Amino acid sequence: MYRALLLIFTFLFWSEASAQFVVKGKITDAETGDPIPFASVLLKGTTIGMNTDFEGNYSLSSNSLPDSIVVSYIGYLTQEKALENKPEQVLNFQLRPSDFELEAFVFESGENPAFEIIRQAVAKKKDFDKRSLNAYETKNYTKIEVDIDHVSEEFSQRKSVQKVTSVLDSIKQLTNDEGEKILPVFFSETLSKFYYRNNPELRKEIVEKSKVTGVGITDGSTTSQITGSVFQEYNFYKNWLNILEKDFVSPIADGWKAFYDYDLLDSVLVGQDSCYKLQVYPRREQDLAFSGTIWINKETYALKQVDLTIPKETNLNFVERIKIQQELVPTTAGPLIPSKSRILIKIGQVTPKTAGLLAKFYTSSDSVKIGEPEPTSFFNQAVELRPDFDQASDEFWRQNRQDPLSAEDLAVLQMVDTLKKIPIVRFYSEGLKFFATGYLKHGKIDVGPWPGFFNYNNVEGIRLGMGFRTNADFSKKWLLQGYLAYGFKDERFKYTGSITRILDRTHWTTMSLTSQKEIDQVGLEIASLEGNSIFLAASRFGTLRRPYITTNHRLNFQRELFKGLLFSADANVARFDPLFDFYYLDKDTRDYRSSFETTEARFAVRYGRDEIIIINDNERVSFGPSKWPIVQVGYARGLRWLGGDLTYDKLSFYLYQRLNMGMLGVSRYELDAGKVFGEVPYPILKNHLGNETLFYTSAAFNTMNFNEFASDQFVSLRYRHFFEGFLLNKIPAIKKLKWRAVANANVLFGSVQDKNISNVPNVDPEGNPLETFGRLDPQKPYVELGYGIENIFKFFRVDFFHRMTYLDSPEAKPFAVKISAQIIL
Repeated sequence: MYRALLLIFTFLFWSEASAQFVVKGKITDAETGDPIPFASVLLKGTTIGMNTDFEGNYSLSSNSLPDSIVVSYIGYLTQEKALENKPEQVLNFQLRPSDFELEAFVFESGENPAFEIIRQAVAKKKDFDKRSLNAYETKNYTKIEVDIDHVSEEFSQRKSVQKVTSVLDSIKQLTNDEGEKILPVFFSETLSKFYYRNNPELRKEIVEKSKVTGVGITDGSTTSQITGSVFQEYNFYKNWLNILEKDFVSPIADGWKAFYDYDLLDSVLVGQDSCYKLQVYPRREQDLAFSGTIWINKETYALKQVDLTIPKETNLNFVERIKIQQELVPTTAGPLIPSKSRILIKIGQVTPKTAGLLAKFYTSSDSVKIGEPEPTSFFNQAVELRPDFDQASDEFWRQNRQDPLSAEDLAVLQMVDTLKKIPIVRFYSEGLKFFATGYLKHGKIDVGPWPGFFNYNNVEGIRLGMGFRTNADFSKKWLLQGYLAYGFKDERFKYTGSITRILDRTHWTTMSLTSQKEIDQVGLEIASLEGNSIFLAASRFGTLRRPYITTNHRLNFQRELFKGLLFSADANVARFDPLFDFYYLDKDTRDYRSSFETTEARFAVRYGRDEIIIINDNERVSFGPSKWPIVQVGYARGLRWLGGDLTYDKLSFYLYQRLNMGMLGVSRYELDAGKVFGEVPYPILKNHLGNETLFYTSAAFNTMNFNEFASDQFVSLRYRHFFEGFLLNKIPAIKKLKWRAVANANVLFGSVQDKNISNVPNVDPEGNPLETFGRLDPQKPYVELGYGIENIFKFFRVDFFHRMTYLDSPEAKPFAVKISAQIIL
């Protein structure tokens, strides 16, 4: 009996001593609800600890149970919680970002040990940069959530917001009590295949399934093209990362020492790899650089994972925080592919009475394949939607998501579905879209554009207009457009009508017929100012310069022959009826003539090697090039056919490129050249665009008057540079204002042949003097130089221009000040 009791006692003692206590949970950001990967979790008073995984999860086991557990991470306040005496427990933490700034280490002698690690990582960049692969493909899952945050008391007290108070009051269920209120307005999920090939460098994403819900979202096909992974790519092996149209320098860029300081914090085990853990931070707080933590493999010096933030002090507007977390895995060929990426962009309140914005992007990749590249023709369309991309059941998504939706995600989905049905929310979201696009959707018809509803000028007096266009709900093959306006002073109707047949949406191919009667101005034609709506609107109010009535009929064909190469051809019959004193001499009879008709055959080729194009409804939308220039070459032939009075030939050349100048900022240049062969009236020549308005435009020469110069052969260069705070960040009193310096240089060479000069008489048939056109000296360029400040009060820009040549011309303006308003980050 004694031995039996002793055996039982020994067994119970051994069981208690060998008992396993398990503590697990999830670490999230208290403000956003997002997981915090790589956070340090430690059982207090022991050596038992770990880092959280990419989803913020942890699980610790111990034979003995201490009294508390501690969670810490750089940039967040450390948090500690008491443990209960039970075998298994779940403790979740919501960490709050801290406001302290990490102080730099001071080394008394020798080199910072982190420098050699970075030096080795930079030296081996080519071994691990995925761009060194000939080709690869991945299967991706992308999740995007957009929330309204900073829901202040003033904002919630607005009458319009009070109508959704019941929804706002229920938002707390989405976050822990330590979190902030947010109002979800958009949520999307996308399953896609991503393809890459090198030489030439091309990318393509095929969206297989997409589910989009959001306030104001009516066309899921357009939205699905920009919610995939092709727009969520962040490669830290590039020297510069483009985020929100700004270029941020990578912590392992070639010129790393000019931008960053580093601290070697620890040597840690990440998965099966032993890694250096380094803290990185900018040398200058307002530089476009990151701060945070990176992990570098001790053996290979490859990036293992990153957790980087763009600090609030960076010279950005409205952006409170940009956070990028990434986990990288090697391919069979060696280079690394991000297996998981999480990006958070937090936009602050524009004013105290408004709300902020929180955008969260998550992408995971698997099924990586390395092989032979697809043919270049495969990449014709950068983003392609499967025909049934929006047809998938909830069960399909449950089975095919790479990561299941959390309880917070499901609550967000329910919230967005509720919000978008509230009438006041629909009213404001549709109003915002109407203002931004110019059109208001009404079933299968879009009404607009609103800038054409009302105009006033000296020729038409009060002008009222109204237009429409069909949308994809009407047809994905036919696009109808119309516009009608009436001027109460000139008592004329103006109209535009067009019909377009979309023949092929993959190799974008269209055929269109347009008929128009409109008032226009020499050198300020609507067709050449379509992308400058503010400048165009300003120039069409008040006094019109050399106005005329144009009547034209146009047949156009265009087709994308292969990736980036768009061919267009059209036939255009037009009539020029001046509303000012204008005459020219007939080429054959030398008789005075005022009006003329032209019949033109035009051909153009446009090439953008890395330009990203998506199909928005029934239109192509360009997201611009990233590296290579856009080139366009055109030819036009004037014919004496179908009523044409003139014969001539026109050649044109256009080149545009964006240049990343590193720490100096960003440059953009436009090279424009052309030549007219034949004797023609000066409205057919190139009438160089001047600017007599108060508003700045990059399309014009800002110290040149309207109709001051025309040329039949010319070449111009317009160069703009944005210093992005490079200069002003170094001035203590100014850097807090976050002003940014800009510079302009515009140069124009041009000339006119004698036959085109003599084509325009100096007097009319009655001997009265006629206003003619100005000409440039072939040996003397027109030059203007400018400098200015942008980001004044976050919205305004002021430019100062000096006219350097042709100062003796009548009404020449040697100096001009131009203003503009812009929303830039």
